[in-house]
Amino acid sequence: MVFEGFALILAVLSLIVALGILIGWFEDLESDSGSQSNPNSQVQLAPQVGVLHRIYNKAISGEPISWGLIGVTSGTVFTVLWYCFKINPVISAVVSCGFAMMVHVSLATSAHFGRTSGVKVFGQPLYLDVVAFNLPLIAAHGFIGATAVVTLSYIFYTSFFRLEGLLGYPIPIPILGLLLGIMAGAIGSSTGDVHYGAERQFQHYPFGEGVPSKNFGHITTKAEAGWRTSADITYFCSRYGGPMAGLCYGSILFLDNIRLLVGNFAGSLMGLLFGVIIIVGLFAINRFLEVTSRRKFGPYQ
Repeated sequence: MVFEGFALILAVLSLIVALGILIGWFEDLESDSGSQSNPNSQVQLAPQVGVLHRIYNKAISGEPISWGLIGVTSGTVFTVLWYCFKINPVISAVVSCGFAMMVHVSLATSAHFGRTSGVKVFGQPLYLDVVAFNLPLIAAHGFIGATAVVTLSYIFYTSFFRLEGLLGYPIPIPILGLLLGIMAGAIGSSTGDVHYGAERQFQHYPFGEGVPSKNFGHITTKAEAGWRTSADITYFCSRYGGPMAGLCYGSILFLDNIRLLVGNFAGSLMGLLFGVIIIVGLFAINRFLEVTSRRKFGPYQ
Protein backbone atom coordinates (compact mmCIF):
# COMPACT_ATOMS: atom_id res chain seq x y z
CA MET A 1 0.00 0.00 0.00
CA VAL A 2 2.86 2.36 0.82
CA PHE A 3 4.53 1.58 -2.52
CA GLU A 4 1.27 2.10 -4.40
CA GLY A 5 0.71 5.45 -2.69
CA PHE A 6 4.25 6.56 -3.47
CA ALA A 7 3.87 5.47 -7.11
CA LEU A 8 0.62 7.46 -7.35
CA ILE A 9 2.34 10.57 -5.99
CA LEU A 10 5.19 10.20 -8.50
CA ALA A 11 2.67 9.77 -11.33
CA VAL A 12 0.82 12.93 -10.35
CA LEU A 13 4.13 14.79 -10.00
CA SER A 14 5.16 13.67 -13.49
CA LEU A 15 1.86 14.90 -14.91
CA ILE A 16 2.31 18.25 -13.14
CA VAL A 17 5.78 18.70 -14.64
CA ALA A 18 4.55 17.70 -18.13
CA LEU A 19 1.71 20.23 -17.96
CA GLY A 20 4.15 22.88 -16.73
CA ILE A 21 6.35 22.29 -19.76
CA LEU A 22 3.32 22.71 -22.04
CA ILE A 23 2.27 25.93 -20.30
CA GLY A 24 5.69 27.55 -20.62
CA TRP A 25 6.20 26.33 -24.18
CA PHE A 26 2.90 27.51 -25.62
CA GLU A 27 2.73 30.71 -23.58
CA ASP A 28 6.00 31.77 -25.16
CA LEU A 29 4.85 30.85 -28.67
CA GLU A 30 1.53 32.66 -28.19
CA SER A 31 3.31 35.83 -27.15
CA ASP A 32 5.77 35.49 -30.05
CA SER A 33 2.84 35.12 -32.46
CA GLY A 34 1.65 38.59 -31.53
CA SER A 35 4.92 40.31 -30.53
CA GLN A 36 3.89 40.47 -26.89
CA SER A 37 7.36 39.72 -25.60
CA ASN A 38 9.97 42.15 -24.34
CA PRO A 39 11.26 42.88 -27.89
CA ASN A 40 7.76 44.10 -28.76
CA SER A 41 8.90 47.70 -28.20
CA GLN A 42 11.19 47.29 -31.20
CA VAL A 43 8.22 46.27 -33.37
CA GLN A 44 6.28 49.29 -32.12
CA LEU A 45 9.24 51.61 -32.70
CA ALA A 46 10.13 50.37 -36.19
CA PRO A 47 7.69 52.57 -38.20
CA GLN A 48 8.89 55.64 -36.30
CA VAL A 49 12.39 55.12 -37.71
CA GLY A 50 11.13 54.36 -41.21
CA VAL A 51 11.08 50.55 -41.01
CA LEU A 52 7.66 49.29 -42.13
CA HIS A 53 6.82 45.64 -41.42
CA ARG A 54 4.21 42.89 -41.57
CA ILE A 55 4.62 41.63 -37.99
CA TYR A 56 1.56 41.34 -35.76
CA ASN A 57 1.73 43.80 -32.88
CA LYS A 58 -0.82 43.25 -30.12
CA ALA A 59 0.91 43.67 -26.71
CA ILE A 60 -2.35 43.92 -24.75
CA SER A 61 -0.16 44.33 -21.68
CA GLY A 62 2.89 42.65 -20.25
CA GLU A 63 2.85 38.88 -20.57
CA PRO A 64 2.29 38.18 -16.85
CA ILE A 65 -0.82 40.37 -16.74
CA SER A 66 -2.18 39.03 -20.03
CA TRP A 67 -1.72 35.40 -19.03
CA GLY A 68 -2.96 36.09 -15.54
CA LEU A 69 -6.20 37.27 -17.18
CA ILE A 70 -6.34 34.13 -19.33
CA GLY A 71 -5.77 31.93 -16.28
CA VAL A 72 -8.36 33.57 -14.03
CA THR A 73 -10.97 33.80 -16.83
CA SER A 74 -10.68 30.18 -17.87
CA GLY A 75 -10.40 29.05 -14.25
CA THR A 76 -13.54 30.95 -13.22
CA VAL A 77 -15.66 29.58 -16.08
CA PHE A 78 -14.28 26.10 -15.45
CA THR A 79 -15.23 26.28 -11.76
CA VAL A 80 -18.77 27.42 -12.58
CA LEU A 81 -19.28 24.59 -15.08
CA TRP A 82 -17.57 21.84 -13.07
CA TYR A 83 -18.39 22.72 -9.47
CA CYS A 84 -21.77 24.39 -9.86
CA PHE A 85 -23.32 22.62 -12.87
CA LYS A 86 -21.49 19.28 -12.34
CA ILE A 87 -20.29 19.13 -15.95
CA ASN A 88 -17.48 16.70 -16.77
CA PRO A 89 -14.07 18.33 -16.06
CA VAL A 90 -12.79 17.61 -19.59
CA ILE A 91 -15.78 19.31 -21.21
CA SER A 92 -15.59 22.16 -18.70
CA ALA A 93 -11.91 22.72 -19.50
CA VAL A 94 -12.53 22.85 -23.25
CA VAL A 95 -15.49 25.24 -22.96
CA SER A 96 -13.81 27.52 -20.42
CA CYS A 97 -10.58 27.80 -22.41
CA GLY A 98 -12.56 28.41 -25.59
CA PHE A 99 -14.36 31.27 -23.87
CA ALA A 100 -11.08 32.67 -22.53
CA MET A 101 -9.62 32.61 -26.04
CA MET A 102 -12.62 34.53 -27.37
CA VAL A 103 -11.90 37.25 -24.82
CA HIS A 104 -8.18 37.12 -25.57
CA VAL A 105 -8.61 37.30 -29.35
CA SER A 106 -10.98 40.27 -29.05
CA LEU A 107 -8.39 42.12 -26.97
CA ALA A 108 -5.59 41.07 -29.35
CA THR A 109 -7.58 42.41 -32.32
CA SER A 110 -8.35 45.79 -30.81
CA ALA A 111 -4.78 46.12 -29.51
CA HIS A 112 -3.26 45.47 -32.95
CA PHE A 113 -5.68 47.85 -34.66
CA GLY A 114 -5.03 50.53 -32.05
CA ARG A 115 -1.25 50.19 -32.11
CA THR A 116 -1.08 50.17 -35.91
CA SER A 117 -3.42 53.15 -36.17
CA GLY A 118 -1.21 54.97 -33.69
CA VAL A 119 1.77 54.81 -36.08
CA LYS A 120 -0.22 55.60 -39.23
CA VAL A 121 1.41 59.03 -39.29
CA PHE A 122 4.73 57.24 -39.98
CA GLY A 123 3.28 55.35 -42.96
CA GLN A 124 2.71 51.94 -41.37
CA PRO A 125 -0.12 50.16 -43.26
CA LEU A 126 -2.78 48.05 -41.54
CA TYR A 127 -2.66 44.71 -43.34
CA LEU A 128 -5.92 42.82 -42.92
CA ASP A 129 -4.37 39.60 -44.24
CA VAL A 130 -1.81 39.80 -41.40
CA VAL A 131 -4.69 40.01 -38.93
CA ALA A 132 -6.61 37.13 -40.54
CA PHE A 133 -3.51 34.91 -40.70
CA ASN A 134 -2.08 35.51 -37.24
CA LEU A 135 -5.21 35.57 -35.07
CA PRO A 136 -5.81 31.79 -35.46
CA LEU A 137 -2.12 31.28 -34.64
CA ILE A 138 -2.50 33.34 -31.45
CA ALA A 139 -5.75 31.61 -30.49
CA ALA A 140 -4.42 28.08 -31.13
CA HIS A 141 -1.27 28.45 -29.06
CA GLY A 142 -3.16 30.34 -26.37
CA PHE A 143 -5.87 27.67 -26.19
CA ILE A 144 -3.33 24.89 -25.61
CA GLY A 145 -1.55 26.91 -22.94
CA ALA A 146 -4.81 27.88 -21.24
CA THR A 147 -6.01 24.25 -21.24
CA ALA A 148 -2.78 23.20 -19.55
CA VAL A 149 -3.22 25.98 -16.96
CA VAL A 150 -6.79 24.91 -16.13
CA THR A 151 -5.84 21.23 -16.01
CA LEU A 152 -2.90 21.93 -13.71
CA SER A 153 -5.08 24.09 -11.46
CA TYR A 154 -7.63 21.26 -11.26
CA ILE A 155 -4.92 18.73 -10.37
CA PHE A 156 -3.41 21.01 -7.72
CA TYR A 157 -6.81 21.63 -6.15
CA THR A 158 -8.09 18.04 -6.16
CA SER A 159 -4.80 16.27 -5.36
CA PHE A 160 -4.37 18.31 -2.18
CA PHE A 161 -7.42 16.66 -0.66
CA ARG A 162 -7.10 13.22 -2.27
CA LEU A 163 -3.41 12.73 -1.44
CA GLU A 164 -3.72 13.98 2.15
CA GLY A 165 -1.97 17.27 1.40
CA LEU A 166 1.26 15.70 0.11
CA LEU A 167 0.77 17.39 -3.28
CA GLY A 168 -1.37 20.29 -4.40
CA TYR A 169 -2.60 23.53 -2.87
CA PRO A 170 -5.88 24.30 -1.02
CA ILE A 171 -6.51 27.39 -3.16
CA PRO A 172 -9.59 27.95 -5.38
CA ILE A 173 -9.06 27.08 -9.04
CA PRO A 174 -9.55 30.66 -10.38
CA ILE A 175 -6.82 31.93 -8.04
CA LEU A 176 -4.57 29.04 -9.01
CA GLY A 177 -5.19 29.90 -12.67
CA LEU A 178 -4.30 33.53 -11.98
CA LEU A 179 -1.05 32.61 -10.23
CA LEU A 180 -0.03 30.00 -12.79
CA GLY A 181 -0.81 32.43 -15.63
CA ILE A 182 1.27 35.21 -14.08
CA MET A 183 4.10 32.75 -13.54
CA ALA A 184 3.89 31.59 -17.18
CA GLY A 185 4.02 35.17 -18.47
CA ALA A 186 7.01 36.01 -16.27
CA ILE A 187 8.92 32.95 -17.48
CA GLY A 188 8.05 33.68 -21.12
CA SER A 189 9.31 37.26 -20.75
CA SER A 190 12.57 36.28 -19.08
CA THR A 191 13.50 32.89 -20.55
CA GLY A 192 11.77 32.64 -23.92
CA ASP A 193 12.88 36.09 -25.09
CA VAL A 194 16.53 35.07 -24.93
CA HIS A 195 15.93 33.31 -28.26
CA TYR A 196 13.77 36.03 -29.79
CA GLY A 197 15.38 39.45 -29.29
CA ALA A 198 18.65 40.30 -31.02
CA GLU A 199 18.92 36.77 -32.41
CA ARG A 200 15.85 37.09 -34.63
CA GLN A 201 14.65 40.67 -34.77
CA PHE A 202 18.11 42.06 -35.53
CA GLN A 203 19.40 39.18 -37.61
CA HIS A 204 21.03 41.45 -40.19
CA TYR A 205 23.36 42.92 -37.53
CA PRO A 206 26.47 41.24 -36.04
CA PHE A 207 25.60 38.91 -33.18
CA GLY A 208 27.14 39.28 -29.73
CA GLU A 209 27.19 43.02 -29.25
CA GLY A 210 23.64 43.43 -27.94
CA VAL A 211 21.49 46.05 -29.62
CA PRO A 212 23.13 49.50 -29.72
CA SER A 213 20.68 52.36 -29.26
CA LYS A 214 21.43 53.64 -32.77
CA ASN A 215 19.88 50.41 -34.14
CA PHE A 216 16.69 50.54 -32.07
CA GLY A 217 13.68 49.94 -34.30
CA HIS A 218 15.75 48.81 -37.29
CA ILE A 219 14.36 45.29 -37.12
CA THR A 220 14.81 42.61 -39.77
CA THR A 221 11.79 42.76 -42.08
CA LYS A 222 12.75 40.13 -44.69
CA ALA A 223 12.40 36.41 -44.03
CA GLU A 224 13.94 33.47 -45.89
CA ALA A 225 11.35 34.08 -48.61
CA GLY A 226 9.54 37.40 -48.77
CA TRP A 227 8.37 39.58 -45.92
CA ARG A 228 8.90 38.39 -42.37
CA THR A 229 5.69 37.69 -40.45
CA SER A 230 4.85 36.58 -36.94
CA ALA A 231 4.57 33.03 -38.27
CA ASP A 232 8.29 33.09 -39.11
CA ILE A 233 9.15 34.28 -35.61
CA THR A 234 6.88 31.64 -34.06
CA TYR A 235 8.51 28.90 -36.14
CA PHE A 236 11.96 30.05 -35.04
CA CYS A 237 10.92 30.24 -31.37
CA SER A 238 9.25 26.82 -31.47
CA ARG A 239 12.74 25.32 -31.78
CA TYR A 240 14.55 27.40 -29.18
CA GLY A 241 12.70 29.93 -27.02
CA GLY A 242 9.50 27.92 -26.51
CA PRO A 243 11.18 24.69 -25.36
CA MET A 244 13.50 26.64 -23.04
CA ALA A 245 10.55 28.48 -21.46
CA GLY A 246 8.74 25.15 -21.04
CA LEU A 247 11.80 23.53 -19.50
CA CYS A 248 12.12 26.43 -17.07
CA TYR A 249 8.45 26.21 -16.02
CA GLY A 250 8.56 22.45 -15.64
CA SER A 251 11.79 22.63 -13.63
CA ILE A 252 10.30 25.16 -11.22
CA LEU A 253 7.23 23.00 -10.64
CA PHE A 254 9.38 19.88 -10.21
CA LEU A 255 11.76 21.43 -7.68
CA ASP A 256 9.02 23.19 -5.74
CA ASN A 257 6.86 20.07 -5.45
CA ILE A 258 9.87 17.96 -4.49
CA ARG A 259 10.51 20.50 -1.72
CA LEU A 260 6.84 20.23 -0.75
CA LEU A 261 7.05 16.44 -0.57
CA VAL A 262 10.22 16.52 1.52
CA GLY A 263 8.58 18.98 3.91
CA ASN A 264 5.46 16.84 4.27
CA PHE A 265 7.37 13.59 4.77
CA ALA A 266 10.30 14.83 6.89
CA GLY A 267 8.94 17.98 8.52
CA SER A 268 8.73 21.68 7.69
CA LEU A 269 12.31 22.37 8.79
CA MET A 270 13.68 19.77 6.37
CA GLY A 271 11.50 21.20 3.61
CA LEU A 272 12.88 24.67 4.28
CA LEU A 273 16.44 23.34 4.33
CA PHE A 274 15.87 21.48 1.06
CA GLY A 275 14.56 24.70 -0.51
CA VAL A 276 17.69 26.58 0.57
CA ILE A 277 19.85 23.81 -0.94
CA ILE A 278 17.96 24.13 -4.24
CA ILE A 279 18.46 27.92 -4.34
CA VAL A 280 22.17 27.68 -3.53
CA GLY A 281 22.58 24.97 -6.16
CA LEU A 282 20.87 27.09 -8.83
CA PHE A 283 23.08 30.08 -7.99
CA ALA A 284 26.18 27.88 -8.26
CA ILE A 285 25.11 26.45 -11.64
CA ASN A 286 24.31 29.91 -13.03
CA ARG A 287 27.64 31.28 -11.83
CA PHE A 288 29.51 28.33 -13.36
CA LEU A 289 27.75 28.80 -16.72
CA GLU A 290 28.45 32.54 -16.78
CA VAL A 291 32.14 32.21 -15.90
CA THR A 292 32.66 29.34 -18.35
CA SER A 293 30.91 31.22 -21.16
CA ARG A 294 32.94 34.40 -20.63
CA ARG A 295 36.19 32.44 -20.60
CA LYS A 296 35.23 30.59 -23.76
CA PHE A 297 33.68 33.42 -25.80
CA GLY A 298 35.26 36.47 -24.17
CA PRO A 299 33.56 39.58 -22.74
CA TYR A 300 30.68 41.31 -24.49
CA GLN A 301 31.74 43.92 -27.02
